[in-house]
Amino acid sequence: MTLFDGLFYSGPMRAVFSDECRLQRMLDFEAALASAQAAVGIIPATAANSIAAECRVAILDIPALGEAAAHAGNLAIPLVKQLSQAVSNNSPEAARYVHWGATSQDVIDTGLVLQMRAAFGLLEDQLSKLCTDLAVLAERHAATLMPGRTWLQHAVPITFGWKAAGWLDAMLRHQTRLREVRGRALTLQFGGAAGTLAFLGIDAWTVSQKLAQYLGLAQPDISWHASRDRIGEVAAVLGLIVASLCKIARDVSLLMQTEVGEAFEGAGEGRGGSSTMPQKRNPVVCASILAAAVRVPGLVETMLSSMAQEHERGLGSWQAEWETLPEIFNLCAGALERATELIGGLEIDRDRMAANLELTKGLIYAEAVAAALAKRIGRPAAHEVVTRASQVAIARKRHLHDVLLEDPAFTKEIPAKELDLLFDPVRHLGNTNQSIGRVLARSAARNAHTHHSRIDLGGVRIHYQWSGAPDKPVLVLSNSLGADLTMWDEQVPPLSEHFRLLRYDVRGHGRSSSPPGPYSIELLSRDLLAMLDAHNVEAFCFCGLSMGGLIGQWLAIHTAPRVRRLVLSNTGAKIGSAEVWNARIGAALNDGMLSMVPLMLNRWFTASFRKSHPEVEPRTRGMLEAADPSGYAACCGAIRDADFRSDLQHIHLPCLVIAGTHDPATPPADGEFLVANIAGAQYVELDASHISNVEASEAFNRAVLDFLLIPTSPVRGTDCNG
Repeated sequence: MTLFDGLFYSGPMRAVFSDECRLQRMLDFEAALASAQAAVGIIPATAANSIAAECRVAILDIPALGEAAAHAGNLAIPLVKQLSQAVSNNSPEAARYVHWGATSQDVIDTGLVLQMRAAFGLLEDQLSKLCTDLAVLAERHAATLMPGRTWLQHAVPITFGWKAAGWLDAMLRHQTRLREVRGRALTLQFGGAAGTLAFLGIDAWTVSQKLAQYLGLAQPDISWHASRDRIGEVAAVLGLIVASLCKIARDVSLLMQTEVGEAFEGAGEGRGGSSTMPQKRNPVVCASILAAAVRVPGLVETMLSSMAQEHERGLGSWQAEWETLPEIFNLCAGALERATELIGGLEIDRDRMAANLELTKGLIYAEAVAAALAKRIGRPAAHEVVTRASQVAIARKRHLHDVLLEDPAFTKEIPAKELDLLFDPVRHLGNTNQSIGRVLARSAARNAHTHHSRIDLGGVRIHYQWSGAPDKPVLVLSNSLGADLTMWDEQVPPLSEHFRLLRYDVRGHGRSSSPPGPYSIELLSRDLLAMLDAHNVEAFCFCGLSMGGLIGQWLAIHTAPRVRRLVLSNTGAKIGSAEVWNARIGAALNDGMLSMVPLMLNRWFTASFRKSHPEVEPRTRGMLEAADPSGYAACCGAIRDADFRSDLQHIHLPCLVIAGTHDPATPPADGEFLVANIAGAQYVELDASHISNVEASEAFNRAVLDFLLIPTSPVRGTDCNG
């Protein structure tokens, strides 16, 4: 963290490329490698389990690791040494299998790829939001007239919507580029000493397949240790994005000039002021974007230069990537964040634009006048007549219209009424409207296939996703503490056949914003209600797990007519004690989310499930680490303060309670209490821990569908279709 982070970077992207996250992604590789080799029978399963159990950044002495890296030449060597020691403390036999058959570059490169996967998600979301805002701007100002400028001089009339559509057009292409480069870049690096995986013999390809599967990455046909085109392409695409953002910032900053005054950054307390000149309104957001655009090209050059690597492993050129590519990601995300702020708050002065159209006293229409005259007397002669009239208008500071009316050579061909029409800017916009329409249509088509969206609710940005046909009844899925909407991935295919699913990230989680606390369950519930209102959803079914179950209880108590059926999974009317939650809050704020991961993993899944499904752990770890510590802590406070034990009697709607037999966070007794106090509630207990929808997904899906789809009697209420 530096004093300039807020100027140039994005907080979420800084977290993705933090030292702790870099090391954890490398450990994720080591854990998955051991699991893959155990699955193939190369190392004992007990060894793989022992290794995976220690693949937590908390086991590392990071300062010592940094010092050792300076001597070793990379981070992997001291990391493997520390990991081996941690494994040896509990299982000396397992320690001999740490990093089995891999090389330092495998763990470093694949760790980087795993970081890039999270980074791509952030950039895609930022680009989508910026494109949405640019589309709104282009449509709103499609008819807002202004001077077009070439070489910083007035050229011909345009509209501001046309200028904004040009910005949007470039960003839509960048969305395509980012999606394409993501597909090529998210590729496993696993080659061993010289890329041939000779150490693993005939099992090499099978292990590589398993490893790629566990990490969710593409498997390459051949090691790419010294073939860095994937990484170079990523840098180049990010450089292009920043350069296009620079174009936007440059245009806006020029429009903000005192002599122009046609557009302005959004005003705000302390925004754009001067330390000596009280009247100043400086383009400070533009300055941040422009500064990034100055820095990024040199960094991209470094990445491209580093592609010339020697033989099978690079010397010095590979090392040059380690800090350079993360810096490009950080600057690109920061510039995108600033650009979204810029476009979202942009102020347009239509009157000043109209006045500036007349600034040259009609000279801006000279091309149109010459074109009309050329149809009568030919282009060379027409150009000569209009040039002469323009020179007179400039010398005498007169309007070109009046000068032309006094020129017999002109009036002989063009009558006064026709001349008046030639000075109407609307008649000289060419294919402006058609161009704007084409770009907006492409943007709309792109958005129609974009699953993820954001909505602003009183300054809080909530990230959400719809799945399923719009004509189906709505079912809301509400997450556990620490989770994002991807926790419901196993439910989407079966449930979306019958429902229009709404998944969302609670404030402080996933891709939603994290405003300062305190939070309450009522506040979190009202976030959801506001989002439903914005989408004109009156009635809905609800399924919430853990914290989501508390939200469901509040909704059922306070907004019963809107909630048609209620599923409360792995939750309680009162969850945990104040002492437990206060300790959790302190740990999150003082030690960060990395410190929370081991606790959460142990509570979320049984040991047997984690052993049989090794791919779940790295995915879950990434989700937990992505949560904002302050937002997570504020949600902990909301859970701590929630107590619906005396209010359950007010719930009068069909309700299903799901508990996990092995759930230490909300044990079956909590579910049984809900059933005993909610009239007519049904109960299902699954062979799972806390996140039962993942650990026992098939049974969970079957129980939820059976409950939601079976008609109820009129006494109990209506079904999801109303």
